[in-house]
Amino acid sequence: MTKRIGLILVVVLIQICASIQADEFDAPRILLFTKSAEFEHSVIKTGWLRKSSHVERILTPLIEEMGAQLESTKDGQCINENKLAETDVVIFYTSGDLTTAGNDGHPPMSQEGLDALLTWIRGGGGFIGFHSATDSFKSGGGPVTPYIEMLGGEFKTHGAQFKGTVRKVSPEHPAIASLPDRWTLQDEWYLFTHLNEAHMHVLALLEIGEERERQDIYNIPDYPIIWCRAYGEGRVLYNGLGHREDVWEHPTFKKLLREHIFWAQGRGESHAEANYQEVVPPQERALD
Repeated sequence: MTKRIGLILVVVLIQICASIQADEFDAPRILLFTKSAEFEHSVIKTGWLRKSSHVERILTPLIEEMGAQLESTKDGQCINENKLAETDVVIFYTSGDLTTAGNDGHPPMSQEGLDALLTWIRGGGGFIGFHSATDSFKSGGGPVTPYIEMLGGEFKTHGAQFKGTVRKVSPEHPAIASLPDRWTLQDEWYLFTHLNEAHMHVLALLEIGEERERQDIYNIPDYPIIWCRAYGEGRVLYNGLGHREDVWEHPTFKKLLREHIFWAQGRGESHAEANYQEVVPPQERALD
């Protein structure tokens, strides 16, 4: 009888602990920022006939299912200390120097806003960059900018779209839990410079495959395409996919969006220890 009571108590305690862990985080408050100071991708374009972008239309029902809140903006003035204090996860799908008005006509960020963003992440905020986020605040041949250092890499160039294979190299990581070991898809594949090897936790590599024989620009070893890092107390994740509308529509990508957001919010273990030297072979590291 005593053993039975003890077993019941253990089960109850496990349920209580699970409930406490589930309630530890409120539903995330997400700010999607899609200003384009340079090239504006079709997936984030809006207009008088299209009030919301393709990315917003994909994220909105997903966010609702998560019980989360989504605010979308192209207004750089929204990146400020007060707005960030009300936000758990910031998502960038951007291009160019966002402190300039640029091509899309929307208000730019201020330098104070950029400084506030970096401070907010270091203090525990979550940041996710998609595709052209690495094309923002580039070094322009000078020293690596604080933003690029934070994000972990800088866009260099790209070739024609092709079917590449995303290969998972951090199989236990919660930010890519649903990602198959290999996922082949058509997309535009960025090449990078200034990869932050010392702080990068590589989640997936791009397997180029036979495209090496078709495009000389890709006649290189496989390289990181999804990665994350710790930034102070905060979490940063970059996903190089998402140029095409059908990538955002793909069930695999939608599952990743959910996992990216929850990880960036701080749920679960960070698992952000640097692993570049372990998962990127020496001949691939030579590219940097």
